Amino acid sequence: MSTPPNISPEIHKAIPIIRSLIRVHTVYLIGQQNITKDCLYSSSLNRSRKPSIRSVLTMLIISHDQVADPKIFMNEVFNKTQEQVTLYSIHYTLNEANNSINYGSNFLNRVLEEGALLYSEDNRLRQLGTYLYHPNVFLRIQKHWNKRLEHACYFKEKSTICEDNPSNQGRYLLLQQAIQQACLGLIYVFWEYQPSYYSLPYLLHFCEQFSEIPKIIYPQKSFRSQQVYSRLCHAQYNLNEKIQAAPSESDSLKAEHLTYKFIQAARKEADKKLEELKKLHLKKANHEKKDQQA
Repeated sequence: MSTPPNISPEIHKAIPIIRSLIRVHTVYLIGQQNITKDCLYSSSLNRSRKPSIRSVLTMLIISHDQVADPKIFMNEVFNKTQEQVTLYSIHYTLNEANNSINYGSNFLNRVLEEGALLYSEDNRLRQLGTYLYHPNVFLRIQKHWNKRLEHACYFKEKSTICEDNPSNQGRYLLLQQAIQQACLGLIYVFWEYQPSYYSLPYLLHFCEQFSEIPKIIYPQKSFRSQQVYSRLCHAQYNLNEKIQAAPSESDSLKAEHLTYKFIQAARKEADKKLEELKKLHLKKANHEKKDQQA
């Protein structure tokens, strides 16, 4: 099955590249964004700006083989598209996908029902049903969120402990962990999906598909804002590799403030979504109970 003709040219370019990297069975498009940036070119004669358009794609990729490192895979697509496509991919093998669907995976059933099918070898990947509503499903989602929030608050609180010799690099790592846990909780509440790759930009991007709160963490135009964001994203590397680097206390406190705002906003957003899910799951269960009694 070839790529549908109404899909954007950037996706048409990306699909053959993806297929060249791994034996693909099925590809679904979950989301697409176009980002326009001004590029500055200079010469001895003039100085002009030329806009650069980059596509940001979110895809579900079902393959015959396991993708060992999603980061390497996504970077390959980025490089082979001449940096015109940034891919955020979710990976399953064909066996994993079919097994998950057989067990009633709400995430995969939703993608198969609502996502745009870009490529498929055959119909071996089959949708067995729609979203599964049940009180136990809701309790599982609620329990998952509560545990993630507990972890997020733990890391956030540890970052605020007063010490005689505070480590700002260490504080960034704790804050990164706090944001990651909040993101993982949100992704499960909204998608019922557990990522196996935990890069902060990767998780924030998924949250951006259903929420505005990643904007709290995303950098603004100022150099300081971009530096704080970079340190949050690369906290583990900086702590291990940049021993001599010493982030300022004020910058780490700014990162701490952003993390607090993010967790509070995530809690509010999750609580609202959980209320919606609770009503839906209980309503569907009550309808089924009445049908059985009739």
